[in-house]
Amino acid sequence: MIDRNVRRGLFDKLKVSPQALSQRARRLKDKYGPMTTDEAVYVIAHLEGIDLARYLSLETLDRIRSLVPRDIKPHPAVSQGAPREAISAKKRKTAISYPLVKESFIHQAVVIGEEAFPQIVVLENSIRALIERTLSAIRADWWTSLVPPNVQKNVQRTTNKEKKYPYREKRGSKPLMYCNFADLKEIVIANHSAFRNVIVDPGWFEAKMGEVYMARNNLAHSILLTKDDTARIALFYRDWARLLEAAGIK
Repeated sequence: MIDRNVRRGLFDKLKVSPQALSQRARRLKDKYGPMTTDEAVYVIAHLEGIDLARYLSLETLDRIRSLVPRDIKPHPAVSQGAPREAISAKKRKTAISYPLVKESFIHQAVVIGEEAFPQIVVLENSIRALIERTLSAIRADWWTSLVPPNVQKNVQRTTNKEKKYPYREKRGSKPLMYCNFADLKEIVIANHSAFRNVIVDPGWFEAKMGEVYMARNNLAHSILLTKDDTARIALFYRDWARLLEAAGIK
């Protein structure tokens, strides 16, 4: 049975009747099968830019991605509520060739840039926002009193390095903007009791942050992500949004 959120998203985007959607799914099956009708509808949703990672299990998501025809380019993901509103669906021109780099590599890089990279940016800044919102409500001097000393040292080291390049714009006006993914994890774990309304299981959060941190590092160092890493980012991105929504945070 097709997830109702995916079905509704498709109807809103395509402005078609259920019968028209079924016909499109049947044509897709006939041309690119074998796949079930439900799988064909999910493939259409993926091609239309709907974020299936928000609604499907990791196993199902991997199956759908494997069914996507290689000769059809998906539309960029579209906004479907917080925190995806920060992601632009605007298409950008991308080089199809570059010295010493294979065309297949460039294609994979473009896909990562349209999917995994914006998810990481939105996810990381969402976690930053939750940290500031939560800890600032406890103490005005929360940065010096509640943030682990080693994180403060990491930030100080980064800001000192930034001073060597005064012509560059600063990363931000607050120390939290200088924290990397691992720093954010340490801040939350050190103050886990303050985040219990959102993060019920600190062990789960620590494990997921660790997994995504490795994928994020590859992304930051221009290493192509594996399918597993892409799926891990998408899954945590979806689950984090659900945690915030369950806690009534928008």
